[in-house]
Amino acid sequence: MAARRDPEHTADLLWRRQRPGSRGPRGSLTVDQIVDTAVELADAEGMAGVTMGKVAKRLGVTTMSLYRYIPGKDDLVDLMFEQATGRPETTDWPTEWRARVRAFSHAQYQVLMARPWLLDVPIGTPPMGPNNVAWMEAGLSAMEPTPLTPEDRMGVLSVISGYALTEARQAEVVRRAAPSTGLTYTEWGAAYHQVLARVVEEGRYPALSAIVEAGVFADDRTTPEEEFFYGLDFILDGVEALMEKRRAAQGSAP
Repeated sequence: MAARRDPEHTADLLWRRQRPGSRGPRGSLTVDQIVDTAVELADAEGMAGVTMGKVAKRLGVTTMSLYRYIPGKDDLVDLMFEQATGRPETTDWPTEWRARVRAFSHAQYQVLMARPWLLDVPIGTPPMGPNNVAWMEAGLSAMEPTPLTPEDRMGVLSVISGYALTEARQAEVVRRAAPSTGLTYTEWGAAYHQVLARVVEEGRYPALSAIVEAGVFADDRTTPEEEFFYGLDFILDGVEALMEKRRAAQGSAP
């Protein structure tokens, strides 16, 4: 059975409040050096290429010496995710709430697409580190001028962030499959259309058949980013509808 992880301990590590442990000889390493090296490995080889042993070898130390600074591989992965996501650059984001939330979600998507190994990191805790808390702040502050309640704003943030993760993961799955399928992301639509057209021929799936006949999947010009924005606007339309509901409730309040 894996050892239970303490959220406060994880937060202390992410915020660099942990002092080096006593295991192994005292050295000149820092947590940042170890994490930077692990991120370099992941950029080059993906998450599968990151082991404590490989990180130690690159740093010219023994594997055991790393445990003075980072308790284990799970903690290292948390630190890698935190470092690799960086902080949002909001300077050029629009000021209007919808455009700003749109920019926020797209920025998250771009970070994930730039470092696909981030999609292989299991998300075991809510955002705790300084970089990821900064992302939360950027998303929440974009909705501050709206009639959304604090609970609404947190809910929208969760949905928007989850959407960016899902879309990036879908695009990456298709990219990784390309060598075996011979199809790019933009070619999959037409191929899928042909498969479904045969499946629905017997008339057992009338609702799906209507979609296929309309040629929804046949357009092979859609890029991952176009798909991303199409779905994101669906979500934001729903957020606008919720805002209208909140405004109506505030207007009818005694």
